[in-house]
Amino acid sequence: MADQVSIQDFIVKKENEKRELKFARFKSPFIVREITNDENEALQKSATKRVKNPKTGQLEPQVDQNLYVDLLLAKSVVQPDLQDAELQEAYGTMGDEAGTLRAMLKVSELNQITKTVTDFAGVTESVDSDVKAVKN
Repeated sequence: MADQVSIQDFIVKKENEKRELKFARFKSPFIVREITNDENEALQKSATKRVKNPKTGQLEPQVDQNLYVDLLLAKSVVQPDLQDAELQEAYGTMGDEAGTLRAMLKVSELNQITKTVTDFAGVTESVDSDVKAVKN
């Protein structure tokens, strides 16, 4: 007979993991955090548009993968504050957090941040291919 399991074994305070990524061009490190399931669901909803199916004529939900990746990266970067007006102004990306991140970073640096974010989520293969498609 199996040992009795306590429900307390499954009640843990979840701490979102954070990682620092240091790039030689910047004085301070970038800090990337793991997002929650609720945040991820909200990002997916924000990136979902209703598209008319040409065969059925019905509107169907479709996730814009490029937009989802942009939202995911912007939400995951804690430092620097991508919403900061001075930072956005410096890179000419007012109101565009993901655009600010892309403008700041070299392709290899953006790849490192993307890899960290996708490692947290456990979706490395699918998001990496989406990111490559966005870059091309």
